[in-house]
Amino acid sequence: MTTRRTVLKGMTAAGGMLAAPQLLRAQAKTELNVIWVGWPEGHITPMAEMFMKNNPTINLKLERIPFNELFPALEVRLQARTPLPDIFFADGPLTASYSIRKHLAELDGILGNDLSRYSKAALAQGTYKGKLMTLPYISSGMVLFLNRKHFADAGVALPEPDVAKRWTWEQTLEAAKKLTDPAKNQWGLVFEMADRPYQALTLPQSKGAQVLSEDGLTATGYVDSKPFVDAMQFYADLFNKHKVTPTGVFDTNLALEMFATGRASMYLATTPSLASISSRKDLDWTVAPQPYFEGGKAVTPTGSWHIGMNPRTKQRAAAETFIKAFAQPEYVEAQARLRPNPPVLKSVWDSMGAELDTPGWRIVRSEMENTAVPRPATPGWLEYEDILRGAFREIQGGANVEQRLKKAARDIDREFAKYRG
Repeated sequence: MTTRRTVLKGMTAAGGMLAAPQLLRAQAKTELNVIWVGWPEGHITPMAEMFMKNNPTINLKLERIPFNELFPALEVRLQARTPLPDIFFADGPLTASYSIRKHLAELDGILGNDLSRYSKAALAQGTYKGKLMTLPYISSGMVLFLNRKHFADAGVALPEPDVAKRWTWEQTLEAAKKLTDPAKNQWGLVFEMADRPYQALTLPQSKGAQVLSEDGLTATGYVDSKPFVDAMQFYADLFNKHKVTPTGVFDTNLALEMFATGRASMYLATTPSLASISSRKDLDWTVAPQPYFEGGKAVTPTGSWHIGMNPRTKQRAAAETFIKAFAQPEYVEAQARLRPNPPVLKSVWDSMGAELDTPGWRIVRSEMENTAVPRPATPGWLEYEDILRGAFREIQGGANVEQRLKKAARDIDREFAKYRG
């Protein structure tokens, strides 16, 4: 079971075991409070141990908070405007929101100006008004997972794992119709994050929609624009008209299990699914790039976890040491080996070599540089996301697409009023 709070206090020189308590007390001089997203402990503890081994005078007090609880917890902690936490993990699109409310210390002066080593999308997500405000740590990308047996049984040719031969959404729908088999409870296509803007926004963006105004403060005219409505009508038809995608699958674990157990033929999902699906020895699968709309452009999602420093910390020197350490290639590579997310540093793609030289990772690497678009920068990301998630759920349930998106745009603009000064 994942615990909410884990206190790590040093280690032996070998780095494998925690050191004796008396030795830790003798060495520890500074304690940093760090809020970390609640990944499995095995994805976090080795990183904390690595840092403390390299910085024996700094003690890390870690709090791991589950994903769904992290954002409200951070809102309470940061709005209290206390020195704690010293360091916190932030979802990339919240950089603007935290910046405008002065919850982040600028990082440019800490890291220097050599930021070209980061992927373009990751750097954009951590920047607000030309200043790097959150440190890119891991990124994300999606691939289309395919069940080979289902395709063979249905007589459908598989799409290729080649970004130059990317399927259109129209092709994907036609294949999904042939792959769907109600008698076997087999669905043609399942989305990992069926109601989340992270995944869904790429459909209207593929049709050329701008999903928010340039200043990130207006939704009307964007969320309810024709290309946005047209794309989401296609999305709605997958569930309601063509019935190739199941409604109500909002749990990411359930979506994964549907593909892993043969109840879905195609599964559009992020890279952590690579590890889970690879472990299913009886599953014959392959991958292809995320589709795009005919006549449109390829757009894929990206952006993930960044690291922020509390500007009110009383442990400034130690906090800066943490930021500098986690910006180093060896830390980024170590995390990539523990958790299968795309590295944010270009050099790590090269240093990991053959481990990332697989069809899925080759697709993701290409898309990180060519088609990946981060979520829109806005101080109201939490409100934007919450309102659109509600709209997407109702559209899946049969709501009128245009009317529902017009309402969503109005609701978002009303929430954004508080950010307009």
